Amino acid sequence: MEDQHVPAEPVGHRAAAERFAGQLRALRASVGNPSFRKMAGRSGRISHTTLHEAAAGARFPSWETTREFVRACEADEAQWRRRWEEAQRTGEAPAAPPAGPAPGPGPAAPVAAGAAQAGGQDAGTPAAGADAAAPEPGPAVADPQPAGAAAVTDARRRRPRWLAAAVVAVVVLVTAAVAVLAVRGRPRDDAGQAAPSSGPRLPGDASQFVADITVPDGMEVKVGEEFTKVWAIANVGTVGWHNRFLARINPPGDGGGCRTPERVPIGDTLPGEQVMISVPVTAPSAPGRCWVSWKMVDEQGRPFFPSRRPVYFLVNVVA
Repeated sequence: MEDQHVPAEPVGHRAAAERFAGQLRALRASVGNPSFRKMAGRSGRISHTTLHEAAAGARFPSWETTREFVRACEADEAQWRRRWEEAQRTGEAPAAPPAGPAPGPGPAAPVAAGAAQAGGQDAGTPAAGADAAAPEPGPAVADPQPAGAAAVTDARRRRPRWLAAAVVAVVVLVTAAVAVLAVRGRPRDDAGQAAPSSGPRLPGDASQFVADITVPDGMEVKVGEEFTKVWAIANVGTVGWHNRFLARINPPGDGGGCRTPERVPIGDTLPGEQVMISVPVTAPSAPGRCWVSWKMVDEQGRPFFPSRRPVYFLVNVVA
């Protein structure tokens, strides 16, 4: 499928990587250019070196790397998923056309090639210029064709039909295989499901993280210490918030052992207003790292922003 002389890193791929790296650098600059070590600490799943390489444009980053970069910058994952896919497509070189079937022996080979090039021609119709299109000799011919020669001519007339049908069958099989591979290669998220839609559950609904009011990420707390985490969140949409909650999305056994309520209420918030959301926390009884994530939900626990990154707190528990 690839030419023997294609370089290890095609020019198109390098250009796409550099353009996409520029977008990542702009995203990082928009949130104050945090250090790559701090971004890696926020992610907890990727090294600062990998994040630096993605921003440098040395090579086109994987979606996993891009996702952690975006998460560390508090950006919309679904929106960046689309940008990543578009950037990847622009860097792909056009695929070489598939090789046609090997020509058969004898004079029937040119007919098969003609059928393959026609594309839209009916499989049961010989290609133009084939022996089948030649006019049959009339009865007035003085020297009639011998029986053996007639049989050979008949065979030649029939051969383009089955060769053309074989070419069409091969094309159908290849098309079906490509379709199956395209479905299997569809981007998926961590849970193995198709990537979620980018929109909120309610049209016009939108939120924006403003700040950590208390307990900044990476802060040290004592084992068993009780503290209150407070976030400032802005309603930047056109839908008022009423009867909403912030729900913990990882079980109490996860996240390093911090004990919290399963959900806390969010005060009524009109469009353009900010709200302070507080969560009481008790640190675990053993040192380690405690990371708990939260999403905005309704009374039934349904998320309002299913594709948005959750808010979280991250503390280091020391003896």
